[in-house]
Amino acid sequence: MITRLIFVKKAAEEKIEEEKTQSKAFSDVMRNAWYKDAVDYASAKGLMSGISDSEFGPALLTNRAMLVSILWRMEGSPVTNYASGFTDINGNDYYYNAVLWAAENKIVSGVSKRSFDPAGNITREQLAAILYRYAVYKGYDVSQGGMAIREFADYEEISEYALTSLAWAVNAGIVSGKGNNTLDPKGGATRAEAASM
Repeated sequence: MITRLIFVKKAAEEKIEEEKTQSKAFSDVMRNAWYKDAVDYASAKGLMSGISDSEFGPALLTNRAMLVSILWRMEGSPVTNYASGFTDINGNDYYYNAVLWAAENKIVSGVSKRSFDPAGNITREQLAAILYRYAVYKGYDVSQGGMAIREFADYEEISEYALTSLAWAVNAGIVSGKGNNTLDPKGGATRAEAASM
C-alpha cells in the first residue's frame, strides 16, 4: 500500500512538472517559450489552429493562405462575392473566402493577376507589409516612423516596397529584431512569429 502511494505521488509530481513546461493545448509549445501566450491566444480565439490536435508547429513557416485566414478570422470571417480571377484557389479551400476578402480590401494581392500562390511562404518583410495594409484597412494610425529600422545591421537588405511597412511594424513593436542586431527581412516568418505579430 505504501509503495502504491509513493508511486501515485510520484506520478502526480511528474504530471505537475510536465504541466509547468508545456502548453495545455499543444505538446510542442513549452510554457517558457517566448511565443506561448500568443499561440494560446490565437488558438483560443480561433485565429489559428494546430497542425494536428496536439501540435501547433511553431517553427514551421507561415504561408500566404494561413496569414490571410488569420486576418479574415479576426474580422469575423466575412462573406464576400469578390471575383479575384485567381486560378489557383477554389471554393473547397479553407482559405478561399479569406483570400477573396483580403484581395477585395487590398490587404494582399496575388503574385500575378492569375495566381495567389496560397502555399507560398511569407517572409518577415512580406508579413509586415500585409499587416501594414490591414492596419490601413482598419483605419489605424500608421504614421509612426523613426530611425529605429536603420539601426539594424541588415537594413540594406530590406526591399524597397517594404521599407515603410517594416519601419511602422518595428516602431509599433509588432516586429522585433533577431540575433546579431538583424531584422532578417527576407527570412521566413514562422507560425510562432505570425501568432505573436
